Amino acid sequence: MSPRRPKRPIAPPRAGWIALTGAPLSISKQPRNRKGQTAAERNLRDIKARNGPFVAAVEATRVPMVVTDPQVVGNPIIYVNDAFLRLCGHDREDVLGQGYFFLVGEHADPGIVGRFAAAMATSHPFKEDVPFRAKDGREVWVSMFVSPVMEGERVVQHFASFLDITDRIERERELLKDKETLDRRVAARTKRLQQVNAKLEEEVERRRRTEAILRDALAQGQEDLRYRDFLIREVNHRTKNAIQLAISLLTIQARQFEDTACRGALDVAAGRLQRIGGVYALLTYQGDNLERVDFPDYLRRLCGELAQSLEPSAGQVRIEVEAEEEGSWSPDLVVPLGLIVGEAVTNALKHAFPEGRKGRIQVELRAQSDGLMQLRVEDDGVGMPPERRKNSLGLRLIEMFAQQVKGKALMEGGPNGGGVVVEVTFPNPNTAPGLKA
Repeated sequence: MSPRRPKRPIAPPRAGWIALTGAPLSISKQPRNRKGQTAAERNLRDIKARNGPFVAAVEATRVPMVVTDPQVVGNPIIYVNDAFLRLCGHDREDVLGQGYFFLVGEHADPGIVGRFAAAMATSHPFKEDVPFRAKDGREVWVSMFVSPVMEGERVVQHFASFLDITDRIERERELLKDKETLDRRVAARTKRLQQVNAKLEEEVERRRRTEAILRDALAQGQEDLRYRDFLIREVNHRTKNAIQLAISLLTIQARQFEDTACRGALDVAAGRLQRIGGVYALLTYQGDNLERVDFPDYLRRLCGELAQSLEPSAGQVRIEVEAEEEGSWSPDLVVPLGLIVGEAVTNALKHAFPEGRKGRIQVELRAQSDGLMQLRVEDDGVGMPPERRKNSLGLRLIEMFAQQVKGKALMEGGPNGGGVVVEVTFPNPNTAPGLKA
């Protein structure tokens, strides 16, 4: 009695998986290997007879599976389960006995075929995604996972399973289409912004030329004050126009965004430009003397303007101004201080008194004994967490403006745990040498 031949497994105990990708597959136009098909049908009957429970499990699974025989020329398919037949739409007789690349089709990607052949020659698994045509003409994308089945050091079978990824591919195509549409919109919007920026640069250059004329006139010692005042007013007028143009452009751009965060950021930027415009407007209407500004009076009028334009509920929040130091200062000093007050008061009006809460904002200007001035803005609102104060854009702007007057800025919580205090100390312009009063 001859020794019993060991059973040939149709799947390895630790099978690696590979996926195959290439051109659209067509399994309906390949020449049929009649000899291979006959052998495949014979092998199929043998497999079912010898591996009953395992074959039954493979037949019952919803995962499409295929087994090929690399020991036969053409690597014919010797087994397919019902799930694979449902995936491709073919009958079992159409598939059995076909060569392995019968699945890939006559227009297979040579690179895929080469990589697959190299992987199988070295008994390595291989993985790529591939589209093929089902029997009814549908394009079906699959991930094809293949691994060699070893018997000792010899490859006896190839075991393959398929995962239908058609829905994923279609979603990726839709996402790509949406991305391309978004890129086109961004490019168009960028072009419009570049055009707007060119207009702004032209306006800024025109302002620079006007300022250059003013500097040249002063350097030459011209005494015509009316002409000089005209030039100064012209510069202020153009500055306000440029600021107003920038505000309008930001407002228009904000309306085009559906994203709330983007719109909010543009609205905040427009509000800051509006306050800068207000500071310049107050300077313009100082009267005939454009070189000196009564800062305490300017401070009161500035806070009044802010209360009228920004207070969320009329009469709910009081703004009180106390200025001990009297004196007229230069616009170079007044403008940064005005912007500091504008930023601090605006932030308090917007955030410190939510839902119609009543409160008070105190603005103080005091001279200290150490030759410094202290500008203080304090509110008794809901306060701000320390980490938010530290990372506040408003604080960074205030610090930047404070540096322009050779000062330092500090933002901290109120004395009773509520509210926010903004303090700026800077050299007293009436006594400090080198600081233009």
